[in-house]
Amino acid sequence: MLDEVVLAMNNSDTSESGGKHNQKGIEFQKNWAIVKMFSLKEKDTPDFLVLFEVVQDIAILDSPNTPSTIEVFQVKKKDRMEWTWTMLTNLHNPDDPSKKTKVKKKKPKPLSGISDSPLGKIFASLANLKSLEASGCFISNAGCNLELSSGGNVATSTAIALSELAPHLADLLQAALDSVQTPSGMKADLSRVLIEKVNIPVDDAQTYTIGVVHNYLHKVSPPHAGQARSFVESLLAKLAPLGAKTAKTTTIEEIKSRHGYSLEHLNAALSDLHKTPDIEFYLNSWLDQLKNEGIEFWKITQIRASITAILSRKIFGSPLPDDVDISMCCDALLKNEQFEARLMPIFERGTKHLREKFPATKEVELQAHFLLKAVEQCVDPS
Repeated sequence: MLDEVVLAMNNSDTSESGGKHNQKGIEFQKNWAIVKMFSLKEKDTPDFLVLFEVVQDIAILDSPNTPSTIEVFQVKKKDRMEWTWTMLTNLHNPDDPSKKTKVKKKKPKPLSGISDSPLGKIFASLANLKSLEASGCFISNAGCNLELSSGGNVATSTAIALSELAPHLADLLQAALDSVQTPSGMKADLSRVLIEKVNIPVDDAQTYTIGVVHNYLHKVSPPHAGQARSFVESLLAKLAPLGAKTAKTTTIEEIKSRHGYSLEHLNAALSDLHKTPDIEFYLNSWLDQLKNEGIEFWKITQIRASITAILSRKIFGSPLPDDVDISMCCDALLKNEQFEARLMPIFERGTKHLREKFPATKEVELQAHFLLKAVEQCVDPS
């Protein structure tokens, strides 16, 4: 069964190459893939393997080793307007025979044009995957302006099978697909391919993905929800080379290694995340404790703002001249301190000591440094 995936990748009619997409399109695809993986995980999907630029843009197998199903996706961003029938099929837009019109009858386009269209490529892939239960989907941030047999429109729906298109569209699509099939090939099944509009914004796909991952972490591991951004950034970095154009692969193991990301990989990444303490979570707990012990709420707000500024400077490698010295002074001070049930005593001693050492620095800045180092020491004593 997996041999068909190898053949599909080396077939120019059904494979994809990362170079065919601009950077915005690539980012849209990667972020959609992450959102999809977390959707599968939340549904307790037993296993999966996501392949990038192997069979169409993305393909998902239900197992890395013994798959029985494969979903093939064209994942396309669109900056303006909706997708039209002609864009999706390379066919003329036929008149609806149920509607009277005085417009001159449209000249038909060659049915063979379907082969180079987004929907045609999906069906070509499915035709080559005979041993697996195969289905496909056209994914975009933009809707598709196609009429449905029910009288509605695909643009206003979430996920619709092509078999639900208005008869004059479905019949033309069926005829075009059947015309390009090999004589021994089965008729194209329109019910196996869906069109779906997703809410991922093209200009800021990463922020949307961070929100999805944050919601997931908040449910399964609240102390780590604050690390959603860094986790997504790390995951995007890991996925980047999987869709890049590489040397020709001849075995399924090469494909999995160069283009695949599995549930096992995702679980391993989440496991590593769980081993990493979320400093922000503990800082909030300490600040709440200090508030309960008598520090005014406005002072807590100022300390929070200072902590955010310190962490931001640390992330971007732009510390202030005194940041390093204050941090080292906090480390030396905390070596001789014993933490007690109440935080206020050690907090006041630390503030007093730092004010003597750094009289020109604002008190809340010193307090922010001290709390940050105290929490880091408690969470990771090494």
